[in-house]
Amino acid sequence: MKKIIIISNLRMLLIYLLIENKLDQINENLYIVDDSLSIIKKDINKIFVSKAKNIIDLMIKSLKYYFKFSRLPLKEVCRVYGADHIMGAKFFLKRFSFFLIEDGVRNYHFHAYERSFKNKLFSTPSFGLYRNVKKIFLSQKTQNLPKEILDKVEFFDIHSLWNGKTEEEKLLILSFFNIDKDKLQNLNEKKYILYTQPLSEDGIISEYEKVKMYQNIIANYSIHDLVIKPHPREVTDYNLFFLKAMLFDKDYPSEILELLDIKFEKAITLFSTAILQYPKEKIDFYGMYNNPKLLSKFGNIQLTDIYV
Repeated sequence: MKKIIIISNLRMLLIYLLIENKLDQINENLYIVDDSLSIIKKDINKIFVSKAKNIIDLMIKSLKYYFKFSRLPLKEVCRVYGADHIMGAKFFLKRFSFFLIEDGVRNYHFHAYERSFKNKLFSTPSFGLYRNVKKIFLSQKTQNLPKEILDKVEFFDIHSLWNGKTEEEKLLILSFFNIDKDKLQNLNEKKYILYTQPLSEDGIISEYEKVKMYQNIIANYSIHDLVIKPHPREVTDYNLFFLKAMLFDKDYPSEILELLDIKFEKAITLFSTAILQYPKEKIDFYGMYNNPKLLSKFGNIQLTDIYV
């Protein structure tokens, strides 16, 4: 075990596989994976971690994972890639050189880097602020980054990384997600794709509020020409609300569609970073949709904040 990969979402796993130059060694890694991600290659060494439900659960799980990770053979570990903010990540962040991979819009908004006095005293900083983070991989060149991390940032382009892989390496990457390329071709019949987000699952708004927002947005398009791509962590059954749309509920990183040349006239979202793979003129970005709960949680994120 020479590398540990900490994965909070499938896009992060895809990015790691694209920036990794030694794909023939990826089965030797240990993968620490958020337990909401079910579609991860079966024959790899992995440990699932779960989010804390409350402060008591946080204390219990922190101790549980501390003792679990302490028993791992870590002497040969040279570096860690992935997320520094999910359950268990701080154990590795404090001990190894850490190479952070972006995790959605939070990496592009000052909200993520704000720390209270209490947080500074008692917590290890996240999102690349900690001293052991050597590099931060970001896909968008933006001004919304604190000066403390600017010298760590390395920008990447997913298409360039993909095109730099051999056909054998591309097939290996696709195998991690059990992707059926032939079934994906059915999506080419549609004009629009809506990327939804786990806003109710994360307790930010209710499912009713979430669905109502998407109903208002979808009313602007021909539903017969629409594909709905739910976030892998969502449990909302969009078939109950949008019978005439095509539901694409496969747990693939959204970027796979573009990499495999699945094209749409418009990519639609509230503020999912899944749309960053598309040309700016093809993106309909609705942002916080004047929802006070979203504004309070994320701030007033605009497309220009994350897409340069």
